[in-house]
Amino acid sequence: MRAVFNRVSVTLAILMPVASLTFLTSGCATTINESAPSTIAQNGEADSNAEKTISTIDPLLGRDELLTEMLQSVNALSDAMQKSDQKIATKHLDQIILINDAVRPKILELSDQLAADLDRVVALAKSSVERNRPADADKALRFLPLIIDSLKNF
Repeated sequence: MRAVFNRVSVTLAILMPVASLTFLTSGCATTINESAPSTIAQNGEADSNAEKTISTIDPLLGRDELLTEMLQSVNALSDAMQKSDQKIATKHLDQIILINDAVRPKILELSDQLAADLDRVVALAKSSVERNRPADADKALRFLPLIIDSLKNF
């Protein structure tokens, strides 16, 4: 009888930490509802920022103008992600990538760290669309003005 009791005690001693770890980690899961309805304007107006997509970058634009365009695109991306409008969000992401390709070398000449920070903003914008994470678009929108302000020191 005592051997059975010891065997049960050992089994419980092994299983309890595993069970509690499983219980704790399963409670932190994030669920993304991709079938959530999107908000559509009742008056039939299209997003004015969506119509303003660009396919090329003017090589005469300076760093500040490009960053202003990028900030507007990130803002529009954030709005589109909040409305669950993947089509418009993808267009704005394409703009952000296009602007990044033009402005990144100009920033890299000034500061490796600021170029890395810009890469982080673009990565957040990409993950917001690719992983359906509106909060990442909001983070990109918060971080980009910090980079723009930091560039005023150069």
